[in-house]
Formats: sequence, C-alpha cells, structure tokens
Amino acid sequence: MKKSFLKQIIKISFNYKLTLIITIFTSILMSFISAYRPKLIQKSIDIHILYKDFFGLKNILILIIVLTFLESIFHFILLYFSNLLAQNVIEKIRILLFEKLLYFKSSFFSKTPIGKLVTYSVSDIETITVIFNDGILLIFGDVLRIIIIMVMMFTVHKKLSLIVFFSIPFMYIMTRFFQKIIKKTFYEERVQTSRLNSFLQENIIGMSIIQLFNKEKEKYSKFESINRKLMNSHFKTIFYFSIFFPVVELLSTITISIVILYGGFYATEKGNIKPGQIIAFIFFIYLLFRPMRQIADRFNIIQRGISGIERIFSILNYNNETIVNHGNIRFKKFKGHIVFNNVYFSYVKNEMVLNGISFEILPGEKVAIVGSTGSGKSTITHLISRFYDINKGSIWIDGHSIKDVDLSNLRSHIRVVTQDTFLFNDSIINNITLGDPSISLNKIKIMAKKIGVHSFITSLPNGYQFIVKEKGGLLSLGEKQLISFLRVQMHPYSILILDEATTSLNKELEKMIYSTVDFLIKQKTSIIITHRLSTLKNVDKILAINKGFIVEKGTHQELIRLNGYYAGLYKESFQKKS
Repeated sequence: MKKSFLKQIIKISFNYKLTLIITIFTSILMSFISAYRPKLIQKSIDIHILYKDFFGLKNILILIIVLTFLESIFHFILLYFSNLLAQNVIEKIRILLFEKLLYFKSSFFSKTPIGKLVTYSVSDIETITVIFNDGILLIFGDVLRIIIIMVMMFTVHKKLSLIVFFSIPFMYIMTRFFQKIIKKTFYEERVQTSRLNSFLQENIIGMSIIQLFNKEKEKYSKFESINRKLMNSHFKTIFYFSIFFPVVELLSTITISIVILYGGFYATEKGNIKPGQIIAFIFFIYLLFRPMRQIADRFNIIQRGISGIERIFSILNYNNETIVNHGNIRFKKFKGHIVFNNVYFSYVKNEMVLNGISFEILPGEKVAIVGSTGSGKSTITHLISRFYDINKGSIWIDGHSIKDVDLSNLRSHIRVVTQDTFLFNDSIINNITLGDPSISLNKIKIMAKKIGVHSFITSLPNGYQFIVKEKGGLLSLGEKQLISFLRVQMHPYSILILDEATTSLNKELEKMIYSTVDFLIKQKTSIIITHRLSTLKNVDKILAINKGFIVEKGTHQELIRLNGYYAGLYKESFQKKS
C-alpha cells in the first residue's frame, strides 16, 4: 500500500519531465565528480609529489579546483530544480485534494474533524516537500554515488576495497534496525500532531462555550496532556537519532583505522601500497559512509512523511464519500415540480430518518415542512440538493430523476438559506458575488434596494467593502441573514429552501427580513422549514413530519380544523410565546 502511494507521487512528478530530467542528470554528474576527486588526490601524491613533478601537480590541482567549482554549481542546480519539482508536485496534490473535498458528501465533513482536514491539507502535504528534496531524489543520488565510489575504490586498490566492503553489511543491519524503531515514533508524531490541531480548531471555535461553563481549567489540562504526548513523541525520535549518528561515526572511524593499519603495514614492510592510496581511501570512506548514513536518514524522512502521504492519498483514492454523478441532463431553468416517491433514508445504517415518505410540490408552490427537532425536516432539503443519496425510492424534479440530472446543474438551480448563515472572511461584495465577475457592484446595489437591505449595508463602515471577518463574526445573526438573502437573489435560482432562516431574529430586523423573504419566494417553488408556525398561514401546503413519517398534509386552516399533530404544534408554539 505504501509503495503504491509513493508510486502515485512519482507518477505525478512525471508531469514535469524536464525538471525531473535536469534533477536526475545533475545528480549523476555530482556523484561522479565527488567520487573521482579522491582518485585525483591519490595520483597527485603517488605520481607527482613522490616524483617531484611540479608541473603535473599544478595541472591536477587546477583540475581538482575546477571540478570542485563545477560540483558547487551542480549542487545549486540540484537544490533549485529539486525544490521546483517538489513545489510543482505539492501544488498539483493540493489542487487534487481540495477538488476531491469539494465533491465529498456532507456526511464526510460531519464525521471528520476540521482540524484533521487542515492537517492533511497543510502539514501532511508539506511533508511531500521534504520527501522530494531530502528523500526520494537524493536517495537516488546517494545510491549512485556509493556505486561510483565502490568502482573508483577498486581502481585504486582491490584489497583495501575489500576491507571497506566488509563493513557495509554491519552498516546495513544497523540502519534496518534503526528504521524499524524510528518508524513507530514518526507515526506517533503525526497522530499526536493531528490530535493537537483538531483540539485547537474545535476549542478555539467553541471558546465562548468553554468560558460560559467555566471549563477553562479542564480544557487547559487536556491541552497540556495532548501537548506533552506530542513533545514526548518528538523526544523519542531525537533520542534514537542521537544514538544512530554517533554509532555510524564510530563504524566509519574503525574502518579508517583498519585501512590505515593494514595499508601502513604493507607500505612499510612490502611497499606494495603507496601513501596516496591510503589517503585516497580515507577520503573514500568518508564519501562512502556519508551517503550511507544519509540514505538511512533519508529513509527515515520518507518514513516520517509516509504516514502523512497515506492520509492524503487515502482521501484522494476514496470514492465512497463522493456523490456519484452520472447525470447528463442539464436544465436552463427548473419549473420547480418536485416529487418524493416512497423515499427511505438513513445517515447511519439501520437507523432510518425518513420512512417511505411521498409528497408532491407543484411549480411555484410555497410548501412548509414542520415537525419536532430530529423529525427529518432538514434531511428532505439535503436530499433535494443531493448532498446525500437515498437508500430506497426516488426523487423527481420536472419529470426527471435527480440522479439523471447533472449534479452541478441541479445545485445551480437550488438556493438554500439556513439559520446558521456562513460568511467568508472577506468583504460583503465578495461574499455576495462568490467570485462571479458578471455580478457588478451596481447590480448588487439595485437588487439590495429592491429587497430593502441597501440602507443597512451602507450604514456599515466602508459599506459593501466592509470585511465581515471569519464566519461574519462582526455581524448579528439577523444581519448575516440579510446578506445571505441578497447573495441568493444575485445568483439565479428556480427552487428556494429556507431552513429555519427566520429563527434568529431581533425585533429591529424582523420586519425587514420578512419583507425580504416575501420578495424572494415570489413566483418561485419554495420550501420553508420553521418553528414559527404563525408565519405559515399563507403557504400553499404544509407537510407535518414526525419520526420520519408524513403524518399530515394540507393548508394551515385545514390542519387546524383537523386538530391533530400540526394543531398541537401550533398551540404549543403559542404557549411558548405567552
């Protein structure tokens, strides 16, 4: 599974072939230059210094300087293009991830903490940069460098090469042992980081509740516990790294000592090993062990990032959370004829929210859906917009199953205003246009005057350029609803759904909002969900729902005369008012 994730990243990198080719080619050149330098040093000592060939020594030193200069240039090119490749890959993955999230079902966001999704989209994706820059690409260069160094060592002295090669299995065993241990600590780091992000996201949003119920100490203690676990997981990683690198240095030093001992003995006793060869091997050992140590380090970097990559690609490869869009019917405009035929639906398996409900809404009708909390009112509106797919039955709009209608086209004709209005941390005008360049400020002002919200907006500092802050935090609930009504009106629609959109009113804004609602629902198919039953006297039809069943249908007067479920709700609402 992990290999397939890495393959997917490498496959994405093939979209940037030129950058990838330059990076690989530069890595090959660097590997050759760094491995060839000790051989040049050996020649300068054994040939030119021992035989007092100053001219030859000068030439070889010039060559070493030129190669070192070229290596620095290639190093710059490698760093630049590997970073460029990594950023291109990250940009692509971010786009793919956000695009995937845009089409997920609402249930996914209900059961997945926002903090975790933020971690996936920011922190986990950033690990891919490290994997590319300090991982996959450089591992390739390190392996290539090791191979070239081993070849160069054989060209200098075969027996000394065998002594060095004897230490490689010990290095491999030690590296593999270290990798297995560090894998667990890296995974724990990512888990604890994700927990911390989720905790902070949730508690910062709910800070007012924490303060109202005097839960500051409890939340502080819980944060301290999560933070301590994250710190301890980092300490574990640091501890194991602190052991590994000194052990590698020790093994390197022992190998050098053996080479000097063996080479020195044969140089003095038999004279078949030259001083330049011994010095070259000291350089070779450093050059060999450094990439071997770096490979171990880079594998650990990849290991650290793999848990993040797994989470990212588990979302990218997950198709059960997306609404299947096989519809090919596109409407320029809906008439607004809606039919529910024996619809069953559940959020959780075997826990039905809607139990075989059937009803019809004619074009241009104003229909109210009422019932107690949790009866399934809002669920009906979610199903019309296809935020969820039904378990059984069928839903029809203008004579077509909604599954046969292109999903984006379906939603483009439906507008929803809820009690909890969401506004982006942006200006009022941008919250209204939502990036649509065809909606000009002049058009917005004309419509704002028509529905009676222009004076309210212009009373704000900077008027339509007023920044509402996150979730519209600088506005009251009623003011946010007024802006959401204007936003709806600026984007053409055929069906309007008001889900408790008039619940959170203050007396100053109540009259303005009701007149705005009357304007919005004029000659449109409208579905109104509300607990304010006194506002439903003029709707065309009322559907009373209880525990997922439609128990009554009719006009306000008909249901009052029936003296059943709806009449009971109506009387109860007046008792609460009094």
